[in-house]
Amino acid sequence: MAVLHIVFMILKVIGILLLILLGILLLGVLALLFCPVRYQARGYRDKEQYGGKAGVSWLFHLIGLTVWYDSKEEKSDYEIRIFGIPVRKLFKALKQRKRKKTGEKRGKKILFSQTPSSNEVIRTEEKKALEPSEAETEEGSPEVGPERQNTEKRAMARKKEPAFLKKIREILRFPGKIMKALKNFRLTVKDICDKIKKIKKFLENEKFKRGMNLILQEGKKLLIHVLPQKTEGYIKFGTEDPCLTGEILGAASIFYPLYGENFSIEPCFDQTVLEGTVFLKGRMYGVMLLISAVKIFRSRDVRYIIRHFRQ
Repeated sequence: MAVLHIVFMILKVIGILLLILLGILLLGVLALLFCPVRYQARGYRDKEQYGGKAGVSWLFHLIGLTVWYDSKEEKSDYEIRIFGIPVRKLFKALKQRKRKKTGEKRGKKILFSQTPSSNEVIRTEEKKALEPSEAETEEGSPEVGPERQNTEKRAMARKKEPAFLKKIREILRFPGKIMKALKNFRLTVKDICDKIKKIKKFLENEKFKRGMNLILQEGKKLLIHVLPQKTEGYIKFGTEDPCLTGEILGAASIFYPLYGENFSIEPCFDQTVLEGTVFLKGRMYGVMLLISAVKIFRSRDVRYIIRHFRQ
């Protein structure tokens, strides 16, 4: 009974550990799917300088990456934080610690190093005695084979051949080269035409059209989902040509639904200028990416396209 009790206790502990691991795994999967990846960016430009800062964070800012640039200092850098700890600074501290340890070890080795013993000197002298001398290596070199001698003789004979004979030989070979080139060209043209026909047939196939429509629809949904939710700032721009400035303003007004009322555009028709500040903020959920991926890869039409490209 005591043995069975111990076995049951061990199995119980193993079961609890497995449940804990499964719970951690489940929490990680749920975090990937339902905890959003947030991003934000800020930039500025004036008459003298410009710069910007962008960051991506996940798991309620416990994991984050920040990148920035400033033209005044002419410096760009980045920072990675995991649970609030700067990873680069941590690695630098660890490297410095290792260098100090290795420096101390080397100092100890130098202090306790000894001169080579007599046995080592004898061994080195024996190795030198056993190594073959230069004269022996020259005598032991293999002789040149008869085939190599024949090729060398042919090469020498071609060099001694008169120049006009070489020209006649090249002229006689010229028609054969032309015929070979024309034959190869005809084959390549035929192959290209066959490939063009196959590509045209593939593009006109209904499966390809349906698959591409599905990919474009899901891509559009993801793009709308990823677009910034908040956009603020202003831009003051102008060119020497008022007509061009008006055209740029008209093109920017098309995208008004994207940047909204919190972002203003100020045209300047009498001078060339580009100034302003921009701030945008958004997020993306992993579950949206998973749903789109499942829809795409479950489609038979998309699988048909993938098989075609693999072939």
